[in-house]
Amino acid sequence: MKKSILIIATLASLALLSCNKTEQPGGETSEAYIDATSKTTWTYFSLSEGKVTGTGEENETDNAIWATRTDWDFAVCRYNVRTNSGKATSVGAKGGVYVSSESFDELKSVPKGATFEADDVVTSSGMSGTTSVVQSSATVITFMTNDDGSKVMPPVYLKAPVYIFRSADGKKHFKVEFTQYQNEDKVTGHVKFKFAGI
Repeated sequence: MKKSILIIATLASLALLSCNKTEQPGGETSEAYIDATSKTTWTYFSLSEGKVTGTGEENETDNAIWATRTDWDFAVCRYNVRTNSGKATSVGAKGGVYVSSESFDELKSVPKGATFEADDVVTSSGMSGTTSVVQSSATVITFMTNDDGSKVMPPVYLKAPVYIFRSADGKKHFKVEFTQYQNEDKVTGHVKFKFAGI
């Protein structure tokens, strides 16, 4: 009889512990800054560690080095974003990005059925010719466009959506909201963002 009561009490305790665990909110919100004033430098950031892990130039050599590393989750170069996934990794890192329709505060967990997009080669044409860069579809900011899809000139910066980034090991998820692209003097490339585990 005593054994039965002890087993029931233990099971009830375990059930309560598991309930409390699922009801716990995500990690604390942190803020970080990235100097993205260079048009050719990627700054690599670990969301798990909450810090910059290094920088690399947009060239074949540096890209190949960073593709072998798993100590970063996403990187920023100006308003472009790279995740440790797809063609940005040569060691099978499992990062990626999901675009959320919720606000930062509303977003409490990864939506059911969420698919994380991996990085690919993006080719674009501009005044300096045609360039091909491995990057994500995520951006630090978006631009206001005309009805035909062309950018309004001079550029009008708009807030990017809230993103969920998956860590390089594929085990963690972080909501990220880019909150600043210009400093107080309106100089672009001064990126701030807040993030929290979910």
